[in-house]
Amino acid sequence: MPAMKRTTAQAVGYFGVYFLIGVIVASLGPTLPALAENVGVGFAAISSLFIARSFGYLVGSLFGGRLYDRLNGHYLLASLLLISMLTLAFVPVVGTMLILASTFFLIGAAQGGMDVGVNTLLVRASTSNIGVYLNAMFFFAGIGSFLIPIYLGRVSLAWGYRGIALALIPIFLWVFFTPAPEIPQRAAEGENAKLSDPVLYIAFILLAFIFIGSEVSYGGWLFTYFASSGLGSESTAYTLNSIFWMSIMLGRLLAIPVAARFKLERIIVAYLAGAVISAGILYFLRAHAIAVWVGSIGMGLSMAALFPSTYTLVQQRMKLSGKLTGMVWAMGSLGAMTLPWVIGQRIERVGPASMMQTMLLVWILALGIFLAALRPRPSAGSR
Repeated sequence: MPAMKRTTAQAVGYFGVYFLIGVIVASLGPTLPALAENVGVGFAAISSLFIARSFGYLVGSLFGGRLYDRLNGHYLLASLLLISMLTLAFVPVVGTMLILASTFFLIGAAQGGMDVGVNTLLVRASTSNIGVYLNAMFFFAGIGSFLIPIYLGRVSLAWGYRGIALALIPIFLWVFFTPAPEIPQRAAEGENAKLSDPVLYIAFILLAFIFIGSEVSYGGWLFTYFASSGLGSESTAYTLNSIFWMSIMLGRLLAIPVAARFKLERIIVAYLAGAVISAGILYFLRAHAIAVWVGSIGMGLSMAALFPSTYTLVQQRMKLSGKLTGMVWAMGSLGAMTLPWVIGQRIERVGPASMMQTMLLVWILALGIFLAALRPRPSAGSR
């Protein structure tokens, strides 16, 4: 296969995988009430699914990052897609909380391995314009996240998860029969990439905790927040959940031309400021339904391209191996494990408003971390 056609085929596969990652991430939130009813537990207990899935994601990220430096990337990716198919199809028939949590652990482990894999493989396959490819790939995840609440609102719990499992089949076949990018020699030998800016890398893994944790938290609990706050019906809550994911999808689409015109540092600061403003609207004007709609759209647009933009900035300054990339996604999975669980506990004990208060605090923290990482640092020779 010619190099150009091979790269295009690889990119199509990665975009398809990321579309389905978006579907899987956004599917848990709208199905939480039905899953809780299925196993006979409340919101506080069912929120442990976020922990189980994210802990699995953490394990999949750490081990996956190392494996992509040693094995054929597409065979490994196809294996993880197969595991996802089987576990997702099994979700609707589970009747106990322990087995359901174990199932979501496996879903998370496969998802973590896929997430690290497609990002690592895309960088290997694309020698130029990596920022455009990354934003486009995350855009496809946004499409999946936007569409899935609409689909879930029209089918039963059983066909919701079985439908997602069936959608994985064509992507599995595409990835399996497409040649994988070659493993770089340094990665194959297990050498760590030299970090020219370790402070930025540390800031990035902390921000990954917030970025991924906040996206999973907000998308996961928005349906429950809106419905339990008395701001609208369940049908309206489904629509709002889809609009939030649509704003993420549009934000990632807009990020492609924006990234070509402005410096990444300024773009990221603008996104973070937008997230803080949106969180402020959501918290201080939470009694008004229109404010939740406006704040949710603003939140989606602001957080949409934060991770790919920051990841591109880090890749420009240092070359990350699969192992280092896995560490980033592992930290993100800790955020996806911790923040949704904290919000679930606070909703149960304090009330729905605590969700928006938490969002405001974490986005202020994220802005502070990034601004601190941008501060000029003395070179070794000037000390």
